[in-house]
Amino acid sequence: MGATEAAGSKLNEVAPGIHEVRLPVPWDEEIVNCFLFSDGSQVDLLDCGIQADDSVEALLAAVKAVGGPNARLRRLVITHIHPDHFGAAGALKERFGVDLYMHRLEVPMVHPRYLELDQLLAEVGNHLRQNGVPEPEAGILQNASRAMREFVRPGEPDVQLDGAETIELGGRRIRVEWTPGHSPGHVCLFDLDDRLLFAGDQILPDISTNIALHPQSTPNPLGEFLESLDRLLALKPVLVLPAHGRPFEDAATRVATLKAHHERRLNQIEAALVGEEMTGWDLAIRIWGERKHVWDQRMALQEGLAHLQLLAVQGRVTKLADATGVRWRKAS
Repeated sequence: MGATEAAGSKLNEVAPGIHEVRLPVPWDEEIVNCFLFSDGSQVDLLDCGIQADDSVEALLAAVKAVGGPNARLRRLVITHIHPDHFGAAGALKERFGVDLYMHRLEVPMVHPRYLELDQLLAEVGNHLRQNGVPEPEAGILQNASRAMREFVRPGEPDVQLDGAETIELGGRRIRVEWTPGHSPGHVCLFDLDDRLLFAGDQILPDISTNIALHPQSTPNPLGEFLESLDRLLALKPVLVLPAHGRPFEDAATRVATLKAHHERRLNQIEAALVGEEMTGWDLAIRIWGERKHVWDQRMALQEGLAHLQLLAVQGRVTKLADATGVRWRKAS
């Protein structure tokens, strides 16, 4: 790999004509990895970082570094619409007229999440209360993600994906792999010739990505996430290029580790329900403890619900729902 500097961000050549640019993310001092595919002065991009001056400037500098002084951004593919992957999409469309590609299940989530929040916040509030979150915590958690829209300038998609498409990025043949779980329309990209897997948030080298059940998720996100891991592993990638952390080669070992982690968590949650009936909120506190930060509290609840839902689908726990809320108990 070659490395150069572009506006303070390191630019790594991960394969001929493919560069990784690492962009700043303000929460938890994180970095998001985006990927540039060059074809002369034409540059295609996978993910685009947040809408913030320093991030956008670093990205534009990287585009010029790989495409030359007359570089033009041509195509932008979004793995999913979380702010660190989608945030600058609107700005890039305005500046370059870039063709924006995203999975069709992500498209209807954009407007309620980033433009008109009131209806979604009402749905989130009802979801929290149905799953046992008391007041005033429910009101606080309901608004936990409101500030995230400051980092997003949405763009309208030009191409809506289903998965299984072969598209061209930087002159390369790239297959779109639909991998729901972390987000309903999360996609990974697979380079058909060099067998490079651009994994987004699906397979991270150091942590397990958040899998959450919430009003905008699919009904069984953890089950879909685990199934998606198997499909990606069947591609036999030689190198995994994640959206966070560093590239790695041994996909099989990492997938096995992730699956074992979630199986341990499923077993732990099932055991916690022996002889007890709990709300999702009760269960989240039992498993993850009292979290100080409101965002961590909501993520723990939603992650717990995703595991509970898979256990219910598998028949290992019973899910009870009525007008008063949702409760869970060990299946008899």
